[in-house]
Amino acid sequence: MYSPVLSVPARRVSGWVAETDPKYARAWLDSLPLADSAEAAREIYQALYTVNRVDLKVQPRLELMALYGPVISTICSGLQTHLLHAAPPLGPKKRQLAEFIRRLHIEMAYGYKCCLRDLSRARMLLGRKSRSVACIERALFHLSEVLLRSYSVYLPYPTSVWRETHELYRLAESLGAVDEPVELGGESATSITVGERYVQTLLLGLANPYQLPHNAAQQLHAFLLQWAKQARIITAPEPGDVAGCFLIDLAADAPPVPFTKRAHELESNTRVLHTRTLLHTLQHFVSRLEAGEPIEKLGLGVDCLDSTCIDLLRRMSRALGENARRRFARRQQSASVFVCVGLNAIHFFANGQRPFGTFAHAFPWLDKPGRLVEAADVAFVELDEGEDKPDAPSVPLSDALASLPAENYRVDRWQLRDVGPQGMSLARYGDGTPIRVGELIGVQQPNDLGRWRAAVIRWVKSPETNSVEAGVEVLAAAVVPIAARVPGKSSAAPGLRLPAAEVMQRPATLIIPRGVCQVGDALELIEEDAEIRHVRVLRLVERTGAFEQMVYAETLPA
Repeated sequence: MYSPVLSVPARRVSGWVAETDPKYARAWLDSLPLADSAEAAREIYQALYTVNRVDLKVQPRLELMALYGPVISTICSGLQTHLLHAAPPLGPKKRQLAEFIRRLHIEMAYGYKCCLRDLSRARMLLGRKSRSVACIERALFHLSEVLLRSYSVYLPYPTSVWRETHELYRLAESLGAVDEPVELGGESATSITVGERYVQTLLLGLANPYQLPHNAAQQLHAFLLQWAKQARIITAPEPGDVAGCFLIDLAADAPPVPFTKRAHELESNTRVLHTRTLLHTLQHFVSRLEAGEPIEKLGLGVDCLDSTCIDLLRRMSRALGENARRRFARRQQSASVFVCVGLNAIHFFANGQRPFGTFAHAFPWLDKPGRLVEAADVAFVELDEGEDKPDAPSVPLSDALASLPAENYRVDRWQLRDVGPQGMSLARYGDGTPIRVGELIGVQQPNDLGRWRAAVIRWVKSPETNSVEAGVEVLAAAVVPIAARVPGKSSAAPGLRLPAAEVMQRPATLIIPRGVCQVGDALELIEEDAEIRHVRVLRLVERTGAFEQMVYAETLPA
């Protein structure tokens, strides 16, 4: 049998006390105040920490781990709700909470690895193989939870988690038990194999979770629980056909990478993850959603809105499909840049730090009574079209603009790590504006004041408290602030016009708040001290939770 190299805590005397008799441990766990998750979590962590560092026989340890599992799951679910709306970088308290949740799963994995160690040393133990397989599956589950909790809040995952995940799978292979079902218990009485659990974890890592929008990692995980069975582990792909295949290095502390080697070059410690069937399923779901089919009819097993779901499926399809390689090399650079976050902030600074209310008065159609409204964090000037409404009394536009709240946006100083024609890597230390994947930012060089570049955040990591690293794609070397309005509608929204970049083969585009218009709609645009431009939206380039980028073409006035 293969002897895996797994980390387990050394035996030591703890100042904490824990029940080691399963009968009394069950009574103690039943008495825990699960409604007060923080208090219960502290007590169970102390007990679990102690149990993992004392001598116990195999059977009591197995029973204790089975008792702790459901309680840990309940507690972690309760604590995780405090992190649902936390944007990176996490503050000290929330980061401590995130690391504590992760630590609970690390201790659970330790417990099952201790069980594997004890089972391997036991003599003449009935059912040793089936018990070992169950421990492998449970250890894999908790290591995958460590990864998921890390990805969810953009923390770097702990060292050796991927390596031990591969080691556990190799152990199951040596036992000939990769496809042996393990009963999960509970009311559903479902089962799973070690191979299925391992593939779920591999696919989670393949999805580039640090590039996922906030809370999308949890939705992806829920999707994989149902659909990961369509991927499988093989020894080698067909010669010359490596689409949808990924190389697994069982000796590496890393997730799979795109397959580039030929079959005869594979080594004994490598495997191949074949995802082509799952890729076709993802593409099929995307096609049905794009055709307008309701998400409820797809049976995805994921609870999310249509727009969020289709974005998640597209991202997963790109991750499993032909990955676009970086066309230009990056060069290391140490410098500082100024960064503002959000479409409104970029519009404000690119417009000479003048609020949108003063910008919008350039519209001829705004020379009439109106009132202020707010939608999606954007200030609009809504016009009265004809008769007055009792709940919306008309006021002079000058008074409305004067009452517009003062815009107050922050500029942070970031450190530039590396830069290329299409993107850059940035880092920030200390307090600053929270950021999210998919957020629009403005970047300004200290020696080029007055010119803002538009960029979008593609990945985020938070290695330490109050520090954050981000990879950004530059959308345009300069922006033109605009106001946009759909003819016949009564509100104007701030936006940005991005000039065409022929070198990058990028057409001229617009960036506007999400939901202002649809593909095919006509728009009226105005720049400061310029005539109205009539355009039509031709194609959607990108839609995130913060903005929409669209290709447009000039048209004649209607």
